[in-house]
Formats: sequence, structure tokens, C-alpha cells
Amino acid sequence: MDQLAAWGGKMVDRLADSLHHMLSLVAEYWTNTPRPVQTIIVAAFGTVIGALLTSRSQAKRRVIEELAAIHAAFALCFSIVNKALAVKRQHIRPMKAAYDEVLSTYDVWMERRSGPLELELDLRTLSKIRFSSAALERVVLEKCSLGHMGLAAALSLGDATDDLNLSTDFRNKLVADFQEKASQMNHQEKIAFYVGAYRDEKVDLRVSHNIEALAHQVDDCIFFGMLLADKLFALERRIRARNWWKYRLAAVPRQYPTDWTLARNGGLIPDSRTMPTG
Repeated sequence: MDQLAAWGGKMVDRLADSLHHMLSLVAEYWTNTPRPVQTIIVAAFGTVIGALLTSRSQAKRRVIEELAAIHAAFALCFSIVNKALAVKRQHIRPMKAAYDEVLSTYDVWMERRSGPLELELDLRTLSKIRFSSAALERVVLEKCSLGHMGLAAALSLGDATDDLNLSTDFRNKLVADFQEKASQMNHQEKIAFYVGAYRDEKVDLRVSHNIEALAHQVDDCIFFGMLLADKLFALERRIRARNWWKYRLAAVPRQYPTDWTLARNGGLIPDSRTMPTG
């Protein structure tokens, strides 16, 4: 043990001597260097140090800007998903349930053909939803370094919100068309139009297809919005893990995942196994 300590002491002494000798050579070289050359060397050294500090400052600013963009995109995702959940709970799910019940009653009546057929037709109109999908796409595509799954989710979410509003417009036009022609139709003709039954050797499935489209498209808004939020959250965690030791990021608020427990317990979250994930 004493021999090991003695050997370590010798190595430290040798290292100190070598360092002292090297510094002496540098000092001697610097003393013998002409003053103009010294000025050039000092200026070059200052330029290099300044460039390194500037580069570090710019890199830190880019990290902070991307974290801020992620927070903004996450908030936009929450807004879109929350609006889709609300319209599904208040309008689309009850409307589809009522329509499915009407179809079931109509099918039973068609098998038995007994007694009058009395059905309550749900002819509610829907208001278009003002989604922030365009703003979300700009933030995600221009300021967030998401992978292909995150980018695909952002684009799919934009398409789903546009499609949902198009189907909403189509639904309202169908209702207006029905109400305009209602005075010229008897009760059986109204039911045939509503359920998509044959009438005068023709069948009109626009109401049925529209309700199915609304149900699928609102689920797409919810699914792709939540998927994008998950990708944004994972990206935020990766950026922090890579840069926390280089920059002081404590001043930048951390992102936390959204708790969708109430929506999940209410049966509003679509089953991911039935959704496309690419």
C-alpha cells in the first residue's frame, strides 16, 4: 500500500513538472513573439471564444423556442380534442343512437308489417366547430422536430376536422332539403327518406351515410389529436433530457400529460385498435 502511494506521488510530481515545463515554454515563446503577432493571436483567440459563446447562446435560444412551440401545439391539441369530445357527447353520439334505434324499429316493422309505423325522426342541425387545426399545423410543421408519426398525426387531424365540418354542412343541407319537401310527402315517404328505404324503385342513403361519416370523423379528431399530444409530450421530454445539463431550462415550464379519465369513463375515447396508426 505504501509502495502504491509512493508511486502515485511520483506520478503526480512528474505530471506537475511536465506541466510547469510546458507552461515555461509557452511563456518563453510568447515573450519572444513580436508584438504585432501577439495582437493577432489574442484577437483570433477572442474571436473563437466569442463565436463559441454566441453559438451556445443561439443553440439555447433554439431549444427554448422549440419547447415554447411544443407547449403551444399541446394547448391547441387539447382545444381541438376537447371540442370534438363535447360535440360527440352532446350531439353526434345521441344522434347516431337515435338513428340506430329508428333503423332497428323499422327493420322489425318490415318483418311483421303489422299496425301503423310511428317513428320519431331526429332532424337536428349541427353548428360548425371552429377548430384551430390550421394554426396547429403551422406550429408543428415549422417549429417542432417531430418524427414521421407525429407529422402524420398532425396532418390527419387537420383532415379530420375539415371533413367533420364538411359533413356538418352536408347534414344541415339534408335537413333543410327534407323540411322543404316534407309538405309534399306522406309519413311513409318521410320515413323511407330518413332510413334509406326503397321508394319508387329508388333508394336515398344520404342520411345514413352522413351519420356514419359524422361518427367516424369525430372519432378521428379525438384519436389523432390525442396521438399528436402524446408525440409532442414525448418530444418535450427528449429535448429536456438532451439539454438539461447544458442549459438552464428550469425557467421553462414543464409539459404534463392531459388526464382524459372522465372522457374515457364516459366511453368517448375511440378504441385505438380500430384506428389507423400507419
